[in-house]
Amino acid sequence: MYFIFLLSFAIFLFFLQFYSYLKCKNAVTHFADQFVSMTFLKLKNFLGVNLRSYFPFPAGFGQTPAIVMFASPSCDICHFELENILAQKRKADFSIPILCFVEREDRNYDNFIQEFSNQLPLIPADKETLVELQISSFPSLFIIDSNGVIRYPGHFFKEILSVLQDRRKMARYRIQ
Repeated sequence: MYFIFLLSFAIFLFFLQFYSYLKCKNAVTHFADQFVSMTFLKLKNFLGVNLRSYFPFPAGFGQTPAIVMFASPSCDICHFELENILAQKRKADFSIPILCFVEREDRNYDNFIQEFSNQLPLIPADKETLVELQISSFPSLFIIDSNGVIRYPGHFFKEILSVLQDRRKMARYRIQ
């Protein structure tokens, strides 16, 4: 009888904990999203930085705003995000220029260049420049204006794209 009571109590506690988890799951996810957002608030010091003073831009960049991604060749998320961006570009056929700065000292640099060089402009970025720009997490996404000035740090490609497709948001962030 005592064993049945303990087993029933343990099952009750298990389901109580599971119910609590389900109730708190959204709050935990929201907290994680907020934490990521707070982390990206640190990127606000990037606003106004002119990337043209750090990197040579390919011909044709500068007439319109562009999406910039900083990537590390060893970063699986960078590969995934870049493939996602290229798939969205093909699927939606949007004409927003995309530029990817690639960490040059990475051991997988040559493979990364081979994989993506025919799909978008890749610009090598040395560690010293990345440190100076305080790029410490990959991928890092930004919107630059037609002059190469960072106007918006983004979390995800969809967010970046939504800013570029909304005239009010573009005006708010002074993207021209």
